Amino acid sequence: MSDFIQWTYDNRLQISIDLAAGSVSGIANCISSHPLDTVKVRMQMSNDGVLSTLRNIFKNEGTKGFYKGMSFPILSIPITNAIVFSVYEFWRSFFIGNSNKQLTYFQTAFCGSIAGSSAAFFSCPIELTKCKLQMQSTEKIYKNPMDCIQQIYKKEGFKSLFRGMCATQQREILGYSAQFAVYELIKDFLCGLSQKAEPSTTNLLISGGLAGVSCWTIGYPQDTIKTILQCQKSTDQGIYKVRFYDGGFLDCLRKKIISEGLRSIWKGYSVCILRSFYANAIGFYAYELAKENITSYYQQY
Repeated sequence: MSDFIQWTYDNRLQISIDLAAGSVSGIANCISSHPLDTVKVRMQMSNDGVLSTLRNIFKNEGTKGFYKGMSFPILSIPITNAIVFSVYEFWRSFFIGNSNKQLTYFQTAFCGSIAGSSAAFFSCPIELTKCKLQMQSTEKIYKNPMDCIQQIYKKEGFKSLFRGMCATQQREILGYSAQFAVYELIKDFLCGLSQKAEPSTTNLLISGGLAGVSCWTIGYPQDTIKTILQCQKSTDQGIYKVRFYDGGFLDCLRKKIISEGLRSIWKGYSVCILRSFYANAIGFYAYELAKENITSYYQQY
């Protein structure tokens, strides 16, 4: 414990930089991805296709309908993203210290999985609130994010704010391990092709985009089950069923596949992949750019 405290003290400036850069990345990712995230959530909870979902949201709710539930994520996701990148950088330093060595891709995936697991404790209640608000169409049950949290807490208790945690943990651990490993792999590959030591803007955008695709591909089935568990009322009969060991994940997954087939857990995947490519391309580029600029600022003063 004393070694960890000493490391934190010695590297407090770098930790501050990682937190700040991660926050910038989170804001950029959230703003660019939220409209298609709303479409994804609606598709996961219905039998509608992409075009019909887009048409229904625009017809019944207007352009604002695509941004439902965004106020809470825009305030909280920067914190979550800051935790992801700072935890990732911490474990990266654990393996290589202050040397210029590169992590193996396995080590990178391990660091990403720890970062994802840490983020899940924050992202689960955030996404619960976001999904509840995104599912509101003409019927308005929740006035705002805080009202949503208060109603869930009063009606179902504190534990219900973490409904879908098992699915969230699985998605974050698998997703972030793939994301960071693929990001470094593609970045190294493109640098090798261009024979340049430092990645270009195009290199970073492509690497970030493909990293996002890998993250959501490996974690999408878990995300679908998470959405169902979080959006379906606890009193409903059918798919939702609380189990003390996994929060209903296995029971929901089994019933979903039996009743609707294996393809049902991939509903909204096409929209998600489109969103994940450009949003993560922007997010990773924003992180690298912010980290570089903040570091330069500190070095000057």
